[in-house]
Amino acid sequence: MSANDNLLTVSVIGKPKGNVPLELFKAIRERGGEVEDCRIAQIGDRLTANLLVSGNWSTLGRLETALPGIAEKLDLQVRFERCDARPVSPDFRPYAAEVIAPQDPNLLVNILEFMQQQDVEVVEISTQKYQSTYTGAEMASVQMVLHVPVNQHPQALRESFMDLCDDLNADGMLDPIKT
Repeated sequence: MSANDNLLTVSVIGKPKGNVPLELFKAIRERGGEVEDCRIAQIGDRLTANLLVSGNWSTLGRLETALPGIAEKLDLQVRFERCDARPVSPDFRPYAAEVIAPQDPNLLVNILEFMQQQDVEVVEISTQKYQSTYTGAEMASVQMVLHVPVNQHPQALRESFMDLCDDLNADGMLDPIKT
């Protein structure tokens, strides 16, 4: 991304028919845009996509004008909005957390409350509920990307996190992301 580029965030939801990601990427490139960041996943029977597109003012204007027609052609719902780049956070270290636990409707709330109490910012969450192949137990898997304040002692946070996992009857991991 160059200093002159503007940013547009695009969110899409629809039935996963055809090759929706390819059609979206082609439509963006045809108008001169570039995908800077992207998350695409099937949630239930729907395809969801969140894209961050860069380009000059004119490029993004063409894309904004075209998106309703593209969405209609592909039978998608689309929402888009101009945005700024993600702020730089030199006061934080990136960490990854993973929790594997018996399914509990309060699991995610308990984890997020813990992170809030520790002044840890949760910047990405991915969860899956599944049935164990070996025992048939209902299980949950949670993966997160965190921003941990640099002034927070890593070992103390890790110990508190492991205590939380013990309280939740869960297995957990909390490690720095090496970028």
